[in-house]
Amino acid sequence: MIPLIPVVAGLAAVAAPAIVTAPILAVLGFGAAGPVAGSAAAIAQGVLGNVVAGSPFAIAQSAAMGGYGAAIVNGAVQGAALLVTGISSAECLISGCGRDEI
Repeated sequence: MIPLIPVVAGLAAVAAPAIVTAPILAVLGFGAAGPVAGSAAAIAQGVLGNVVAGSPFAIAQSAAMGGYGAAIVNGAVQGAALLVTGISSAECLISGCGRDEI
């Protein structure tokens, strides 16, 4: 039998990727009104200076603001979750899912 918790977590991330992306973006300091003062995002923006449209920083900030970046970031999380869930499920099926050997 496939371990239930990793599969459910992976499928939840596929169905609702914002449950993964929103907290990560918030912790990094990407806020709905722009980079949060004193955060990693604000420091990175200070180092980068003028942020180029379409750059990873711009995509992350757009995702936090609910713009075009949300589709990109959430799509990346969905793809990664599908990949990890598929690999772990296949590995479990091949190895016997920890069944006791006789």
